[in-house]
Amino acid sequence: MPGTTVQGTRAQYEVLATVGRGGMGVVYRARRLSDGTTVALKEMRPADVAKSEDRDENRRLFTQEAELLLRLSHPNIVTAYETFEWDGRPYVVMEFVAGVTLEKKLRDANAPQFEQDVVAWGVQMARVLDYLHTQKPPIIYRDLKPANVILTPSGAIKFIDFGVARTFKERKAKDTVAIGTYGYAPPEQYGKGQTDARSDVYTLGATLYHMLTNLGPIPLRTPEVGSIQQVNPSVRSQTEQVIIKAMQQDRDLRWRSAGEMEQALAACLQQPLPVATPAPDATQRTVTPVVPPRAQRQLQVPGATRAPELGPTKQITDALVGIAEQPTFCPACGRGNRPTARFCATCGASLPAPAPAAKPTSPPPLILPTPSLQPAGRFHITTSRGSWDFPLQTVPCRIGRRDPSQNHYPELDLADYDRGHASRRHAVIERRGAQFVLTDVGSINGTILNGKRISPHHAYPLQAGDIITIGDVKMQFEWS
Repeated sequence: MPGTTVQGTRAQYEVLATVGRGGMGVVYRARRLSDGTTVALKEMRPADVAKSEDRDENRRLFTQEAELLLRLSHPNIVTAYETFEWDGRPYVVMEFVAGVTLEKKLRDANAPQFEQDVVAWGVQMARVLDYLHTQKPPIIYRDLKPANVILTPSGAIKFIDFGVARTFKERKAKDTVAIGTYGYAPPEQYGKGQTDARSDVYTLGATLYHMLTNLGPIPLRTPEVGSIQQVNPSVRSQTEQVIIKAMQQDRDLRWRSAGEMEQALAACLQQPLPVATPAPDATQRTVTPVVPPRAQRQLQVPGATRAPELGPTKQITDALVGIAEQPTFCPACGRGNRPTARFCATCGASLPAPAPAAKPTSPPPLILPTPSLQPAGRFHITTSRGSWDFPLQTVPCRIGRRDPSQNHYPELDLADYDRGHASRRHAVIERRGAQFVLTDVGSINGTILNGKRISPHHAYPLQAGDIITIGDVKMQFEWS
């Protein structure tokens, strides 16, 4: 592809290099021939990569993201210039953003980030969310995490991925499909209700928690008072309280809006963020981030509140289709997908097939029939950082340590919870009929089941109350 000239609707683009690949497509660094401007050219993943039943869905999501970006205009959101089709494939042309994702910055440092830096990034992210939530109809981002945000050399934040953003629909009880990234998503994002602005507040809190602690957020758990300061002593109580409030499990207890959370974060800054638009000298180190000016709010109807529940209900786009209670989480990148999807919409990895439900049994006379469903399982996990429940929603469920260099992200990632005992590929939980089985896949330090080390590469059926021990982590199996 590098060296190819692509004909767009408004201009021609010469492909210079490949920047990255994902499940939805390939991103190239390109040059607009009319004026020499460097742009990012995103191409939908070639049709021969995906199965035929997923191509239409991938194309719809790709086109939807492009159209959404064309509608938006905010200094902290990547700008889209045009979308078109060339040689049978859809493309979108966007500004080329120099910088690194917050995920890479955290990975390279392998340490918690400084409080004032993180708060400054948080203020900018809150501004973006507030801008999205005050659109008509409101736009819910739903998948804020360090991997979806770029930090430029000037210290400005840029949102780059709008693949699962959706419009808010008033009077709808729940989202069509539960989706997001496990650990960052709030409870209502797992099929338990419709996401709204407060759902994005939760994901922002989880993202800031990760940046301040270098620990992935514990799924469906609010940090305890003092827990962030214990890991990162530079964090003040005021900042910790902002994050704890954002990550409340009850959405009514969170910040009412991203704008309100922005004000709370801004109050934690020791120096106000400067408002400046010129790019700084690339040879100079920017100590204080240079932040684009806050976008002008849209005019509000007098007497109306800013809550998205009162916004218009006309639907422009929706992120996904289908009816489901729970998503299928990708074994590679962790993002939730449609339960019927066979490939991850983000990274393209194959998704495990959902376990088939058992056929309904014949009911006795005069008794209403009820379907006999396979029971669900879960782990009650206990670590030095606390305890929580981990539902076995996706099987096989790999247990181990993440390795971004190998694109290895197990469903149950113990990297943040043990002291190096777990192997990258340690064990796996599989479903065989009505049973869950545990298999050690050749780990170095072994897997303990009910106090005894199990033999590798041998499946052990799990019963309620069984305790699996891997290093410092204990996991008690239970039926849901």
